[in-house]
Amino acid sequence: MSLTNNSLVSASVKTQRISASKARLVAVLLKNKPVYEALSILNHTNKKAAPIFKKLINSAIANAINNHGLEQSNLVVKAAIVNEGPTLKRFRPRAKGSASQILKRTSHFKVVLTNEYADSDFENTDFTSENHPYESDIDTNTQESDQKQTHMSAEINDSADKTIENNATEANLVQEADEKGDK
Repeated sequence: MSLTNNSLVSASVKTQRISASKARLVAVLLKNKPVYEALSILNHTNKKAAPIFKKLINSAIANAINNHGLEQSNLVVKAAIVNEGPTLKRFRPRAKGSASQILKRTSHFKVVLTNEYADSDFENTDFTSENHPYESDIDTNTQESDQKQTHMSAEINDSADKTIENNATEANLVQEADEKGDK
């Protein structure tokens, strides 16, 4: 059974012991990447969520091949979603008989693959500066920031020159004092 173009295949895993905010750092790296590139990124990512996403992408690839008859070479990660799961609440003893709460957070992961690049909107979009709606703002801001940067670098150079002169003057005074002390 083969699906039409732009078919979606997903895999999910729930209640993984990692906070959603930490897992989303890895999820951002995977969106709109071909699966071979996403797996390569995960192999070189030193985060706790990387092996979870790697297993999940491999599972989604297996689903695409076995259940939908798609080819692995055409698959692209359309979405990598991380949602918060249930939070385990534990307590840590504190001073004077009180206690503070420890939140052991969990996350739900979902990966969606498609057999074409994510959005057809991007295929026909021209990203040149000619079509940019705020082109004039960008050019103006760039010129202003260049002028500010030039002015700031001139001030820094002036202050560095003054510091060097002051240090040289102090060194001369110290040397003269040493010479007078030796005589």
